Amino acid sequence: MIELSVSFFGVFFATFVLTPITNRLGLVDTPDHRKVHDGNIPLVGGIAMFATTALAALFFVPSSSEMAFLLAACALLTMTGSIDDRYDLHYKLRLGVQALSACLLIWGANTSLQSFGNVLGFGDLQLGLFSTPITIIAVIGMINAFNMIDGIDGLSGGLSLITVTALYFLIGDQIADGASNILLLLIGALSAYLVMNLHVFPKWTPKIFMGDAGSMVLGFIITAFLIRYSQGSKQIMMPVTALWLVAVPLLDIFVTCIRRVKHKKNPFHADRTHVHHIFMRAGFTTRTTLIAILGFQVLAAGIGVWLQVIWQNGIISFIAFVALFLAYLQFIKHSFKAAKWLRKNVTNSNPHSK
Repeated sequence: MIELSVSFFGVFFATFVLTPITNRLGLVDTPDHRKVHDGNIPLVGGIAMFATTALAALFFVPSSSEMAFLLAACALLTMTGSIDDRYDLHYKLRLGVQALSACLLIWGANTSLQSFGNVLGFGDLQLGLFSTPITIIAVIGMINAFNMIDGIDGLSGGLSLITVTALYFLIGDQIADGASNILLLLIGALSAYLVMNLHVFPKWTPKIFMGDAGSMVLGFIITAFLIRYSQGSKQIMMPVTALWLVAVPLLDIFVTCIRRVKHKKNPFHADRTHVHHIFMRAGFTTRTTLIAILGFQVLAAGIGVWLQVIWQNGIISFIAFVALFLAYLQFIKHSFKAAKWLRKNVTNSNPHSK
């Protein structure tokens, strides 16, 4: 567990070293009509987590060409995310870099989606010639899922921590390629970030945000792990289990993009229609909203792990996830009524939500 401690304290150290630099470069988040917080907050979290984890990986993770390509892709996304945080890059340029990172994952780290597993009862659903394009789409989709849901303190980092912890539980010591070491490094780094992002100790630590540099890399590395360990010779979980481990960001981006396209809006155009906005329109505080959404993700991940360990049946797991998706779709479809019901039946009866 030394990896966890090294990355935990390493992120604190990196944050204190890098914050003055990011401030001078203008890498700060300024309040506006969509961002409500006090003062300019350093966008140093993503850079600190990547720098610490990448450096520690050189000591705790066996070196390989696959690891080199994975770190190269993460470095590319961190750099692009930092530039985007500062200058607001065009979404097409961001998509291009994300696609390039996916290609590094596929041809450099030899990680791609080959099969969806036996989810329909007719045997493994092989992707064949569609493997590469579907992998690229999946990587880009999940990168933006974690990026778009990063709307309130602790949300993207908390969701990532839940997923990474679930992956660590599933993988354990079954794979001897350093996967568990990387996951421990990520758990430590995310824990340190959340302490500062949520400002748990305001007298001793600064408040920071991860920015696009953090959320994009987290989406990428989590997707890389989900693909790598649900496919081929390194498979330790059913492909459908991966859906449960990222249920909240996956459902959120899917439904949000459908709604935006339906209303003839750019699916990458930022707005206030994500799941956390529904809770806040219902009168919940950001902290209560955070607890509710993270609680739902813990439940979803728990169900996915339980179905993986106990049932090991892709059909049952897939049917259950489809049921979850349909329920979520109805919740979002009737978001106004849902917000009204939450305000009447939960918010008004819970004094701690105000």
